Amino acid sequence: MLKIQSTFKNELPTIYLVGTPIGNLDDISKRAIEVFEKADVVYCEDTRVSFKLFEKLNLSKKLKTLHKFNEYSISESFIEDINKYSNIAVISDAGVPCISDPGAIVIKQVLESDVEVNITSVNCGPAYVHAIAASGFVSRRNLFLGFLDKKNIEKDIKKVIDKQKNEEVIISFYESVHRIQATINQLSLILNEDTKVVIARELTKINEEYLRGTVKEVSDYINSNLLTLKGEFCVVIDSWFESNNGSEIDMDKIISEVEKLIKENISKKDAIKTISKKYNVNKNDLTKYFYK
Repeated sequence: MLKIQSTFKNELPTIYLVGTPIGNLDDISKRAIEVFEKADVVYCEDTRVSFKLFEKLNLSKKLKTLHKFNEYSISESFIEDINKYSNIAVISDAGVPCISDPGAIVIKQVLESDVEVNITSVNCGPAYVHAIAASGFVSRRNLFLGFLDKKNIEKDIKKVIDKQKNEEVIISFYESVHRIQATINQLSLILNEDTKVVIARELTKINEEYLRGTVKEVSDYINSNLLTLKGEFCVVIDSWFESNNGSEIDMDKIISEVEKLIKENISKKDAIKTISKKYNVNKNDLTKYFYK
């Protein structure tokens, strides 16, 4: 089911996934401290370790454990706390929760429940790390691709997906506002339509937004012009993805969409131009097909 989250524009309870210092406790950020100050409860990996951090910050907080041995069993009580508290912080002993540290399983369970809540990352370094932590995807490994090759997105991403599809690895990459629609449409052709993806926009800013759903749901949402096409985007693909084997099926879908526009009295030239731009395919290939 498609879920749209505008983090800082509603009054829902909020889960803050907070990165903590990997060594020197002075590396904690001002915003992380502000989150700790307003947190009603803090879920932490080891209360003894976290106590030292909060002692240094002169804070006394209600601490609950969330570690690798209780992640599944604690999910129900965690969700109960969402209904009880306005602000919940999740931390690990050092570094970022949900990435090689506890948290991802609980966040996945929360997102699959009916509870309405904001999930955001704080003090987690690069944008893609913030996005992975808040994605609710579970994997021991992740692969960051940076920006895709804008001249051949299809070849670039398909090569990676075909290579990694049996490796249970979360894939993430950045995309510009000008290409996000075409790139997601390409993913909808390459991936099985039930593959889960997350689009994160304007992370940690006032307009922060998460779009979570299957690649088909997300693609349909973008094509209906409901997504705000502003800011910086990060795309995260679940580790349990499957490729949509075979390019022939993909091309059939593209040709079908061109034919549909033509039936709606759009000129053949404009229909080809629109669909080639939508899916980021070579316009000449479509032109050859329809003018052969």
